[in-house]
Amino acid sequence: MIELSNCVKNGDIMVKSMTGFGRYKEVIDGRDILCEVKSVNSRYLDTTLKMPKLYSPLEDRIKQLAASYISRGKLEIYISVESIAGDKIDLSVNKEYLESYIRLLNEIKNEYALSGDLSLDMIASKNEVFIARKVDEDLEAVWTAIEKVLKEAFEQHLAMRIREGLKLENDILGNLTELEQIAEKIALRAPESLRVSNERMKARVAELLAGVPVDESRLLTECAVYADKTDINEELARLGSHFAQFREILNEKQPAGRKLDFLVQELNREVNTIGSKACDTEIARYVIDAKCAIERIREQIQNIE
Repeated sequence: MIELSNCVKNGDIMVKSMTGFGRYKEVIDGRDILCEVKSVNSRYLDTTLKMPKLYSPLEDRIKQLAASYISRGKLEIYISVESIAGDKIDLSVNKEYLESYIRLLNEIKNEYALSGDLSLDMIASKNEVFIARKVDEDLEAVWTAIEKVLKEAFEQHLAMRIREGLKLENDILGNLTELEQIAEKIALRAPESLRVSNERMKARVAELLAGVPVDESRLLTECAVYADKTDINEELARLGSHFAQFREILNEKQPAGRKLDFLVQELNREVNTIGSKACDTEIARYVIDAKCAIERIREQIQNIE
């Protein structure tokens, strides 16, 4: 059984699942920042980002940060930024409106001989006199805060993917060990299977050529060709090589999913060839068991980054 502590020691990178979730929230410089990260299986890295449009210039940086944590998977990132003190507002005077307002009031006063003076209170009561603009934030300062929170969310996301990856790796190794044991049984059975097959062929040839003169050298040549076609030692040797390579890939410090997916296809090809070459009922049963184990491995690999 592989343990998480052993795998992460000294910064080791191991098999990771593409499925994970991470969430982190922190108040930084008056901003309440929430970041959520979740991912599922995908052939390539497909990142979807949901955040306030105000911070859209930061999108490339966020995606680059994401790519440093995960290389494959359908990834969704949610970012929320709220100002605790409220938005910073810059007020200015709408001079065009104010001048028109004063001019019209004076015209009305003169035309209709009205009394009364224009006061500051009257002007202040008119919202249209003032223009309120939200002060643009310092994107570099915002990015520094978002990056800190987002990294924490990705660390949680990564920890979950590592835990899931360990489970997958243990399951895969269990099935790989079973597959190796099946290959050993096939190898033990192979000589007897080949002998029986050759005897069967000789008996059939003797039956068909009963009483007919036979070219012994030609017959031996044909028997040798037939024996080569039913010999599965080469396929068993390649299987052994694939098993060793499979374990090496699992130990590599880089994403292994695509390599393992290709190698599973090779395992399946060799087992299929063994099934077609070995005319033996016992080996046929082993081949079925092997294909079941390979299919379980294939399904688990679909979750590996």
